[in-house]
Amino acid sequence: MSSSTWFAAVRHPAPADFEQWLEAKAADGQILAGYSRISPLRMTFTESAPAQMRYVVERRENPAPIDYFRFREADGWEHVGNASDFHVWSRQYTGQRPDGFIGADLNREASRLGLILAIVAAVTLIAAVALGATSVAVSASAALWVPAIVLGVVGLAATTGAAAFAVSERTATVQSHSTNALVDA
Repeated sequence: MSSSTWFAAVRHPAPADFEQWLEAKAADGQILAGYSRISPLRMTFTESAPAQMRYVVERRENPAPIDYFRFREADGWEHVGNASDFHVWSRQYTGQRPDGFIGADLNREASRLGLILAIVAAVTLIAAVALGATSVAVSASAALWVPAIVLGVVGLAATTGAAAFAVSERTATVQSHSTNALVDA
């Protein structure tokens, strides 16, 4: 039996949060059936016995180096699939959760994108308010209201994106700390 989840990559934009979400699904007996171009929109899971799985999201330019897959597979990882240059790997384990192999690069890149979105949000919202105030003070001309509304919409979209990254990263951090506390106990 299989199940589907929609927009999971959008709801978990931080790589660490996405990995932990996949691992929680595996612990509930839902194993990711593959990862392809449509997976950011719709992911399919197969029902199985609950498993301790480690998932890793890695960004690797295509084409990948010749030994890329061989080295990972020799280390016990299974290539679940890729969407563009994002590859998903999995590994079943017992005991302590194995380390990933990408370091903090992808998480740092996601944090940078969230920061850029926050800056865009602040600048566009300030500009929208300034244009709106100028329009009211000078004239009620649509020449200033239309750009103010457009900037406001762009600012709200950037704010939503920045908030999604911040919440996703925070969720991953909290889950990571609680998991480490359980392992240390």
